[in-house]
Amino acid sequence: MKGLFRLPKTTRGWFSLILILLVVFIGGWPIIPLLNKDVIVFGMPLLMVWSILIIFLATFSMWLIEKIGGVD
Repeated sequence: MKGLFRLPKTTRGWFSLILILLVVFIGGWPIIPLLNKDVIVFGMPLLMVWSILIIFLATFSMWLIEKIGGVD
C-alpha cells in the first residue's frame, strides 16, 4: 500500500495545518522541560495546568478548523 502526503491547496488548509502543528509542538518535548518546575497554579503543578490547557487548545483548534472549512 502506497502512503501519500498531500499538501493543502487553499489558504484555509495551510492555516489548519499550521495550527495543528503549533498545538503539537507546544504540547511536545521541547516545551515540557521549561514547565517542569515546582510551581503551583490553581492548586495544581504548572505542568498539569499546561496539560489541561493543551487539551482545550486542541479541542478549540479542531472546532475552528471545522468552522472555517479548513479540511480540503
